[in-house]
Amino acid sequence: MKCRSCGSENPEGKKFCGDCGKDLAEASAGREEEPGRKCSACGRSIDMETNACPYCGHWVKRSMF
Repeated sequence: MKCRSCGSENPEGKKFCGDCGKDLAEASAGREEEPGRKCSACGRSIDMETNACPYCGHWVKRSMF
């Protein structure tokens, strides 16, 4: 199971991410609905607040708006 907060892989059945500690159920709930944006290097969906892609490490500039 992939953590929606940090992108780390976690074994099925776990409740919390082994890397960031976020609740895996909470991190995945509702995140699919958010428009978000995509990393220009790897194409994966990333949070609006992030400065670097959590999947490939590519620097992404946050929008000022």
